[in-house]
Amino acid sequence: MYVDSVAAQNIEWPTKYDDMFPYADNENSYWTGYFSSRANDKAYMRRASQTLHSSNKLFALASIDQSTSDQKVLSMFEAKETMLDVVGVIQHHDGITGTGKQHTADDYTKRIFKGLEAVNPVYAGVVSDLALKSGLRVNDW
Repeated sequence: MYVDSVAAQNIEWPTKYDDMFPYADNENSYWTGYFSSRANDKAYMRRASQTLHSSNKLFALASIDQSTSDQKVLSMFEAKETMLDVVGVIQHHDGITGTGKQHTADDYTKRIFKGLEAVNPVYAGVVSDLALKSGLRVNDW
């Protein structure tokens, strides 16, 4: 209904031919480098996201296994929630683009570190349990 109402007004909208980048929020203060800034931070963000998604898959598999203890399921849930919070925060437009101030970038890095520190031992435990169930021994890796 909205689109039909706008179309019924027969407004001729202007066409923009120039580029809006780089964006300036005040005189001599440009926002550039979206794609080239803080490459290491962006790689760390990708690693956090990859860890979240891969651990979620294994946590789900382990959670439906009847032999998994309630305590283990709880620790997987807590680790998953921690990583969801971390990845959610770092997806902010200043985080993922690398355009935030240095103290903001440092905060994102700290959050990722703490998230990985929380999830990795639980994740490793699930991988180990699944490997043992399949007949592999940890020393065989």
